[in-house]
Amino acid sequence: MEEAYDPLNEKFDTGQLFRSLNNAAVMNVFIAQLELPRGPIIDYGCGSGLLTRLLRDLGLDVWGFDTYSMPRLAIGFHASTLQGAKGINLCEVAEHFDDPSKYFDEIFATGTEMLLMQTGIFESLDPDWGYLSVEHGQHIFFYSPKTIEYLAKRYSMAATFIHGFILFFKPIYIEKLFLLNSSIMRLELQDALNNAMPNLMSQILANGYKHAINDYVLLKN
Repeated sequence: MEEAYDPLNEKFDTGQLFRSLNNAAVMNVFIAQLELPRGPIIDYGCGSGLLTRLLRDLGLDVWGFDTYSMPRLAIGFHASTLQGAKGINLCEVAEHFDDPSKYFDEIFATGTEMLLMQTGIFESLDPDWGYLSVEHGQHIFFYSPKTIEYLAKRYSMAATFIHGFILFFKPIYIEKLFLLNSSIMRLELQDALNNAMPNLMSQILANGYKHAINDYVLLKN
């Protein structure tokens, strides 16, 4: 584990900026679409804290959680527990789990309303599959569509593959995502996802330093 998580291995993660932006944009859409109850949103395995900071700059109550690194871009907003989470982000994290059952038990024990997950989906044995990421050895558990179905059933959640992500959500929210008694996505959701990135950037630019200053005052006091 020490070798795999040597900080120098972060050099291989050349896509973390775009990934964080895209993840923040999509997370922002689902938080709004589901109209989650008030409470913290946890970015599980937050790494540098980039996504945490992006979503906080939208005015959202987002906290980073990571047992391997200090979120240097969101220090002061690093949660020590998952308790009370209304939503959990799990982007490029689940493939690192050495004991998936344990970690998913802890995640869903929070009673979270939704979990947004992104990971490479295993389809067939292929030693050349790039997602194995043998250069750093951190990817050690892989998920198939059947695994996702199993997880949803185990934790009494609904799950769907949507816009390159896997969304777990409480069944009471299904009509906020799909037309009644169908698998057709609501038009307003499709439009929001199609415009997720430009909307994210326009909101951040419109807010300017507003929420960053509020966080500074909060930390100072």
